[in-house]
Amino acid sequence: MNRPLPAPYRDVALLVARILLGVVMFAHGYQKMIINGIGRTTEGFESLSIPLAIMSASFVTMVEFAGSALLILGALTPFVSACNVVIMGGAAFFVHAKNGIFVADGGWELVGVIGAGFLMLAACGPGRFSVDHLIANRQRADREALARAQSSRAVPEPQYAPERPAYAPQAPAYAPVPAVRRVEPAPADLWTPPGGLTGGAPLPRRGARLHAAPTDAPTGR
Repeated sequence: MNRPLPAPYRDVALLVARILLGVVMFAHGYQKMIINGIGRTTEGFESLSIPLAIMSASFVTMVEFAGSALLILGALTPFVSACNVVIMGGAAFFVHAKNGIFVADGGWELVGVIGAGFLMLAACGPGRFSVDHLIANRQRADREALARAQSSRAVPEPQYAPERPAYAPQAPAYAPVPAVRRVEPAPADLWTPPGGLTGGAPLPRRGARLHAAPTDAPTGR
């Protein structure tokens, strides 16, 4: 039991609080603007020694009259609640603080309770059943759509290339030309005739011993 209300019931409680505070403040604003008018309201502020009476009376009247309608709808709830907190604080300081607490003696009891209610609305927000909640949902959806659009433009789609082997030798840019080996002619043999060895008997090589061929001629002995 010692825990906050779940979300649906909490939103209903905030709606009821907004309506009650809005109706009370609208009644005060209607009295200042329609019944008394800004002139008589300004005179009343001057009699209470409130500084800048004409500006203070106009500000209080507009916040209580128009701000209460916005409060019931749940529009600009933090801003309207903050303005009402300022009004209740000024009323307590300039008018009711010197009379004590109880409202029967003109004390700050009523303005203190109303100010506390607006302070809680400013801190907690208007709840789900409000214009502020609808606008916040629309803005969040727009931001998410913009973020998705930016991410889709920033990250290009992957381009799939055919698989290549881990090592693929590449052909050279040009085909090498084989070196031509120049064959020097062998030195000619001094004992080799120009026509070669074909067609004749081989000649003796250098350093070979010459033997005379035997003859049948008789010797002189």
